[in-house]
Order: sequence, then structure tokens, then C-alpha cells
Amino acid sequence: MKTQILKTYFDMHKALTKESQFNKKVELNIKISNFKKENDIILRGNEPLIEIFIGKGLDSEFIGQIVYKYAKKNKQLTCKHIGYEYKIKTL
Repeated sequence: MKTQILKTYFDMHKALTKESQFNKKVELNIKISNFKKENDIILRGNEPLIEIFIGKGLDSEFIGQIVYKYAKKNKQLTCKHIGYEYKIKTL
């Protein structure tokens, strides 16, 4: 059940990152926000690692991660963002 919720959230996140039109991004953000509220999804952390928990308060359970992927450094010592890696905690 929880892994199915997490897979649905990952699909929504993938759709949001692929979208380029502003109005559609806003609609997707609203859908994701409502989905997170309905399923008690909590995101903790920030780039490059976001941890995902399901539950309320101290009873929340760690279920997955979103990891930002970067290319190797170039001559200017900057890294280009090349995508995301979605990880589901094995039960």
C-alpha cells in the first residue's frame, strides 16, 4: 500500500519535472500538494537528497528518497543537473 502511494508520488514528480508550461506546472503542483495531504506524505531535506516519510508527526515512517544527479565538474567547476534518482526503501 505505502509503496504504491510512493510510486504514484514519484510519477507525479516526474511529470512535474518534464512539464515546461507554467499553467500546467501550477496545476500539477496543486494536484501533488493535495495528494501529499491526503496520504500524509512528509518531505524532509533539500537538494541533493530529499527523504520521504508517510505518517503523522513522530509516527511517520521512512519509505523513500529522491536524489538529485549531477554531471562531472567542468572547467568552471560547475556541475550541471542531469536528473533524479528515485529510491524506494526495501521492506
